[in-house]
Amino acid sequence: MDWLQTIERVFEFKDFPEEKKVKLVALKLRKYASIWWLNVVSKRVRKGKGKIKTWEKMKSKLKSKFLPPYYLQANFLKLHHLKQGSRSVEEYIRDFEQLPLKCV
Repeated sequence: MDWLQTIERVFEFKDFPEEKKVKLVALKLRKYASIWWLNVVSKRVRKGKGKIKTWEKMKSKLKSKFLPPYYLQANFLKLHHLKQGSRSVEEYIRDFEQLPLKCV
């Protein structure tokens, strides 16, 4: 998730054009993720489907592949049950600010 947020901040900072986002992210994928993406592209060609051209579509595919199904629900529950407990205020605030980003 952090990786996706970083990519989106780079896109925003550099005012990156939509038509180049998928290509850039595909270049940045490493190891298994890169192999997986090549397979996604190959399967689409074999099935006669068009290329994935939008970052939103690619991001959706990445999330469905690499985030476990329970990820969003688990983070929502963590946020809902968040308590400071014995943690410092800074640690509590950090979690309070980070968890909503993981619920999207």
